[in-house]
Amino acid sequence: MPLSAFGVGFGLYKPETDYGLIDGFKWNFFNREDNAPLVQIKSETKEEQQRIEQEKLRPQPKQDEVQLYRFMLDNTVAF
Repeated sequence: MPLSAFGVGFGLYKPETDYGLIDGFKWNFFNREDNAPLVQIKSETKEEQQRIEQEKLRPQPKQDEVQLYRFMLDNTVAF
């Protein structure tokens, strides 16, 4: 089985908006704060919330690379 098929099959591949199966969790094995759970959902962590807020404040480009790539695959000319 190719490595890419293995990654897709077990959720290691992540699209531009979603987390993979393993990447969606924060594992607190070492340096765990008091009363912090061993496993957290990544979107509920403080660091991820701060990153999302900073991303919202940043000005968005008119077209991003992913959209341009999709246009290229669909053979669409973007103006």
